Amino acid sequence: MADAHSTLSHLILNRARTSPQRVAFRVRRGDTYADVSWSEVSPRIEAIAAGLLSAGPVEDAACVTIVGNTSMASCLVDFAALSVGLRTIPVYASLLPEEVGYMHADTEARLIVVDDASQLEKVRAFRKGFTFFDTLYSPTEFMARAKVVVIHPTGLAPADDWESLEALEARGRARHASMESEMRRRASMIRREHVATYTYTSGTTGAPKAVIQTHDNMLAMLEDVAEAGMLDENVREHGLFFFLPAAHSFGRMVEFAGPFFDAPLVMSTVPSLAADLVVARPGFFPAAPRVFEKMMAKVTSALQNERGLRRRLVEWALRVGREAASLGIDGKPLPLLLAAQRGLADRLVLAKLRSRLGLDNASVLLSGAAPLRVDVQMFFLSLGLTVLEAYGLTETCPGLTINRKENVRPGTVGTPFKRCTLKVSADGELLARGPNISRGYLNRPDATADSFDEEGWFRTGDLASIDAEGFVRIIGRKKELLKTSGGKYIAPLKIEAQLKQHPLIQEAVVIGEGRHYCTALFALDTEILAEVARREGIPADPSHPSIDKVLKTLVAETNSGLASFESIKTFRVSPGPFTVDGGELTASLKVKRHAVVRKHAALIESMYGVSEPAH
Repeated sequence: MADAHSTLSHLILNRARTSPQRVAFRVRRGDTYADVSWSEVSPRIEAIAAGLLSAGPVEDAACVTIVGNTSMASCLVDFAALSVGLRTIPVYASLLPEEVGYMHADTEARLIVVDDASQLEKVRAFRKGFTFFDTLYSPTEFMARAKVVVIHPTGLAPADDWESLEALEARGRARHASMESEMRRRASMIRREHVATYTYTSGTTGAPKAVIQTHDNMLAMLEDVAEAGMLDENVREHGLFFFLPAAHSFGRMVEFAGPFFDAPLVMSTVPSLAADLVVARPGFFPAAPRVFEKMMAKVTSALQNERGLRRRLVEWALRVGREAASLGIDGKPLPLLLAAQRGLADRLVLAKLRSRLGLDNASVLLSGAAPLRVDVQMFFLSLGLTVLEAYGLTETCPGLTINRKENVRPGTVGTPFKRCTLKVSADGELLARGPNISRGYLNRPDATADSFDEEGWFRTGDLASIDAEGFVRIIGRKKELLKTSGGKYIAPLKIEAQLKQHPLIQEAVVIGEGRHYCTALFALDTEILAEVARREGIPADPSHPSIDKVLKTLVAETNSGLASFESIKTFRVSPGPFTVDGGELTASLKVKRHAVVRKHAALIESMYGVSEPAH
């Protein structure tokens, strides 16, 4: 059970004090995972806190940025800073120097902690001055009071502008006794309503906004997660898989859930995710839908390579699993024959597939950050895995709704957390209230005012419906509705989700704003394309007639369920996948619709000739 905590600082210090022998982290060391207890990390947290405060003049509640990938060390820096009342700002590793610099200027950060040499170079670059969204930032704005702290300094030459985390920690240990009273003073001043952190929105349409997140926002969310019964003793034993960036609110919730639920944080990275899962076999696996889509695609693609009896056996087992899962969702008991078939399918196939994915110990798979396709959710339910879809925003730290383990409704994002109240406005927008909802944005009073209605309800920006049982369905983003030249409104996310059901499609963007008809731009999954090409004995060329035929069939199948005015009349394929570096995706892997339209304008215009394509 989770304990009551007054602040995140109290949560961290109390966990180290009351559970010294419990596992705080599991980290990959060679071919296995090693446990790291709270008794091991607690002295490090204390030393890092002392090191941060001795890095220069650091006023109460000063801001500390943590730039780079998530690791045990970055978590310890975060915990240490929060434990003495500093405000932490996690920053995506993939951002360009100008955006990183903007975040430092916006928060007036006094301390900078970076992952490695590449992130230090970003700091050095933005300190020379830059322009961001037509605003010039001069070098004088970045006269830092302390050196940059580098967590992993491999390959860095000694210089006056940085020190290693190891050196900072050593200084903190040496000065800890003399600084202990100051550290305790700062910790004692923290209140639940105080600001703990700023988390930046993805910035799909403009300069990112720093969402103000208090200790209360974060703890209220964790308390409601506990009430929803998502994390059980199995999770406490096998741990929370943590590969999501801390700069994403979903990832940050997982980070704090470790100490809150007294469960190990099982550390991983995006590149090593699949291999780490098989070794770690965690109890809780949170991810964005794209991860689940790729897992499903990997299994189904491997199935295409099977032949004969084995292929028929796997197909039968998945079919039985799906039928059993569907009845379970409807609350119906399994007929005796189906129950027997389900047990046999599990022994022969499904348990092996769960093990192959590294999910055989997982009590819960949690999907968030974007819509989860129903076919993907049903696939995992068919395997005997409880995959729950949740919904929220950075501003809600991060949840508003969740499907409960005992009542899963595919196609919905579940029902509200205990202290979240939802309603739908007259124009269909989902409005929310709750203790986890941010008070607004740093330095953006206009944006803050726009985010709340006259009665204080938070505007989510999403169009939604709520049924009689309280289940919420998200229809699409209010600002992303397309209006054709004929005056018809179209929700592109619904169509894009259907198009993305094919594993070959990495992303699909529906075009139609101000146009006479809708078209689609596809980005293909290069791994699946290579697999299809190998299997079919063709080049891995998106323009190959066989690939074009697959895409035309996909569009036709999607159109069969759409009204004429929203159907896709033609499509094009982008030269390569959408990427963060290419500008099509945010750091949290959401499509930047306007950026895609600008970058691929020529391809898009080629779909709109003098005459309308045939329906």
